[in-house]
Amino acid sequence: MSQDVASAGSWKGVFPALCTTFNSDGALDIEAQRAVVRFALASGAHGLVCFGLAGEVNKLTPGEREAVGTAIIEEAAGRVPVLVGVGAEATHTARRLARFFTDHGADGLVIAAPATTRLADRELYVHFSAVAGETDLPVVIQDAPEYLGVKISPEFVARLAAEHPHVRYVKVECGPEDTVPWVDSMGPDIGVFTGDAGLFLTETLRAGAVGSVPGVEVTDLLVEIYETEMRADRVAADQLLMKLLPYLRFSLQGIDHYNACAKEVLHRRGIIPRNGLRGPGPVLSDVASALLDGYLANLDLRPSRLSS
Repeated sequence: MSQDVASAGSWKGVFPALCTTFNSDGALDIEAQRAVVRFALASGAHGLVCFGLAGEVNKLTPGEREAVGTAIIEEAAGRVPVLVGVGAEATHTARRLARFFTDHGADGLVIAAPATTRLADRELYVHFSAVAGETDLPVVIQDAPEYLGVKISPEFVARLAAEHPHVRYVKVECGPEDTVPWVDSMGPDIGVFTGDAGLFLTETLRAGAVGSVPGVEVTDLLVEIYETEMRADRVAADQLLMKLLPYLRFSLQGIDHYNACAKEVLHRRGIIPRNGLRGPGPVLSDVASALLDGYLANLDLRPSRLSS
């Protein structure tokens, strides 16, 4: 394993959250899942995240998560860190997943709040602490109130990190205005990743974020933006992001709409054999498909962009 993978303190850059692939009957498509991993790696991803909101995780059984996660870890083969989401509605399930992936090659774990149970801070802390206590891997705490209905505060994460020093990162869904207080509150020991599909990538990097956890479908474009920003060529980085913004804004009309768009893009790029979500889920309309035609026509999605 490379030093970049082994050293949690070095994690930065674009860590795409992988979609989960299915056959037409809704069964897992493991070969397509491996193809998504290969695409992300060829796109220059600095790390991979599985079972985030982009992975239709609410439609997966614990056993399916174990099977898919194992395939992703195997396909990545230590080339970049693989961070596995272990959030679940039941503490028992989240602890089981944390133990499993700690023992089966994950480089880090991502813990999100239960989405269907409204908990007081004390109860929520007990849940997060119990899950974090099942591993010695680096832990990322996810704050996604617009999607999960639960707000995690910087004070909550700081308290958790004081009890569990392997809590090393937080992943937040916010723009630059809210990134600044997160970065200031976390200090030098806890890195801040942002999400929102990379919508605010350049601005949140300038606000102190260490990287982004977007979706996977345009990883190559987001990596190019990130690396341009890291070269301090802000004008060029902003110009690249501006070309991508119409697609990102359109896709981010709710998590299911985003996931449907992401899979449609991957299908059009020849990465996966089938678009569409695991049922039940929305299907992109003819109007949406036509709009995507226009947004994608302005982007460089040629296979030659990818490394072999």
